[in-house]
Amino acid sequence: MFTQPSRLTFWRILLGVIPAVVVLAIAQLWQLAAKLRISPLASKSWLGSLGALAVLGCVALGLFVLTWTPGRERLLDTLEALSKVTGPLRWLGVPALLVSLSGSSFILFHTYYGDLLRDQDWVRFFIFLLLAWLGMNALKMLRPAFSWPEAFLVVVLLQITVYRVALDLTAISAYPFAVGWSETSRFYWPSLFVAQSVYGQPFPWPILHPSLHLLLVPPYLFNAPLWFHRFWQVGIRFLLVGLIPAALLFRLKIEDRVLRRLTAIWIFAYLFTFGLYLHLAVPVLIMLWGFSSTNQRRAWISLIAASIWAGLSRLNWYPVPGILAAVLFFLEVPSRGKSPWRYLLKPALWFVVGTGIAFVVQRLYIAFSGIPNAGDFYTSLNSRLLWDRLWPNPSFPLGILLGAAIFSCALWLVIGFRVWQQRSEWSALRLSLISLALLVLFAGGVIVSLKIGGGADLHNMDAYAVLLMIVAAYLCFGRFTPEPVERPARVGFHWGVMALLVFVPAFFILQGKAAFLTYDPVQSQATLAALQQRVDLVDAQGGQMLFITQRHLISMHMLKGVKLIPEYEREELMEMAMADNEAYLQTFRSDLEKHRFSAIVVDQLQFNILGDGYAMGAENDAWARYVGKRILCNYQAADVFAADHIVVYVPQQGTAHCP
Repeated sequence: MFTQPSRLTFWRILLGVIPAVVVLAIAQLWQLAAKLRISPLASKSWLGSLGALAVLGCVALGLFVLTWTPGRERLLDTLEALSKVTGPLRWLGVPALLVSLSGSSFILFHTYYGDLLRDQDWVRFFIFLLLAWLGMNALKMLRPAFSWPEAFLVVVLLQITVYRVALDLTAISAYPFAVGWSETSRFYWPSLFVAQSVYGQPFPWPILHPSLHLLLVPPYLFNAPLWFHRFWQVGIRFLLVGLIPAALLFRLKIEDRVLRRLTAIWIFAYLFTFGLYLHLAVPVLIMLWGFSSTNQRRAWISLIAASIWAGLSRLNWYPVPGILAAVLFFLEVPSRGKSPWRYLLKPALWFVVGTGIAFVVQRLYIAFSGIPNAGDFYTSLNSRLLWDRLWPNPSFPLGILLGAAIFSCALWLVIGFRVWQQRSEWSALRLSLISLALLVLFAGGVIVSLKIGGGADLHNMDAYAVLLMIVAAYLCFGRFTPEPVERPARVGFHWGVMALLVFVPAFFILQGKAAFLTYDPVQSQATLAALQQRVDLVDAQGGQMLFITQRHLISMHMLKGVKLIPEYEREELMEMAMADNEAYLQTFRSDLEKHRFSAIVVDQLQFNILGDGYAMGAENDAWARYVGKRILCNYQAADVFAADHIVVYVPQQGTAHCP
């Protein structure tokens, strides 16, 4: 399927890259030392580390130079000596492989070295390469049938998959307060679907991402602790996104067992590269497993089920099930011998009906949600576009267009090569329709990414990325049904395409940074006790306490005696601020000016206008103008829990002071 680089070419590339990475890593460590006010030449540990790096770089450079000498074959034999290990010694490859796959994660999550190296990208990449070299040799000891390039790419693929899983596992913690911007919302919104059992009375359903929050309801059914909610969110994502490789492989029918498993791992890594949300995996699963281009009943059942779910998900996903159905049809059903209108009839009907079902389902959800203003569900249509996010910018250094181009390039090379090689097997109609579907989803993803609140990564390109993966997989493995012509012999893809397929996901995944949360349980319990005292005081005075953040403390009964105020949850407030929803924001301002709330729980507030020149500056400014300033003009900080990022604000007395 893929060509192999020559033995000499492979080793020259590998040995040539290492010295360059070493130079960049040394420069980065030198800058880090200066930032820490350490003199590298006066510190034995720093001097030893930099010296070891320099020696490794010089050795790699020396070996690279030797590959141009007459004795290069003996040199390559020496480099490949471990692949000839036999007998019991070859099983030393097992622990070596385990170290190779887990080493990057272990170092990043180490209490000291993780903090030290988290932002030193070239140092981390050097460690990654060194561990990949170790793993390549270990894999060759265990499976000599792999070529050296294959062994190297397989190890890199396994490394990034382990690393990606480890990143998500860091989210599981018993820490009682929310971490990050959206975590408290992910805990709170699901409780509204079972409000009667949680709060003793019904409340309006969530406005944002209903299907996501439906999937997060189960822990509330048995009053699970907070750590289990976190475990559930990680586990259900692994499950749903992890089932997509199985569903796609079900359609691809790959016979080779090793290739099938490696393809599944690659698909998993690819889906986590752009961060496919767990609830958006559901319609993809339904269509891949259920849709049939020959069985009309299965096709319609799958389309209807996937469209119902899309209607409960996101506006830009309304047409996705219909587009998936159409493209699967175009890939599996030839057009030659059929009139264009007849060929297009079913796909067009699927697209129209699927989109219509999604729209009707959302309208039904709105009608039953208890939200009085249906316009609150469509705020994204009114929010402004940030055109600068097309290009490299502080919020996303790559920018949407360059990021998408890097992300897509390997798959487009697969598609382009296969279409050109087998151009006689394609009709212009099929090729045009598939290209149009990809273009529509690409344009939709770009527009959503440009909306304020988006564009900090590529997750809004999800529908386009999924369809591109499916089309490329069909063509790569010859699963598409050709037009009835004589098929030319297939030529394997260039090995550079295979390298890109592995290293592009590696590029994005290795930029992910996280750490296992460390906190002081005694301090956190003291904060929780102080919040309970404030709740008791407000209750004794007959007042209301608004939790803009940390609402899971109410839904999980970690605080007692709190009457939930459903309005003004942080993510909802942010959405309305970004959309400049005047009616909603005016009501919020009026409630603050009247001191409706005896206390407000939120993060530390500052009125700080940054402008679009800063990372997420537009979002910060919307929050500062419409939320932060309004609270600070009418309330003042009473209890500050800096370690837990929580502040309790109470009404100002006397003359109001605005920032």
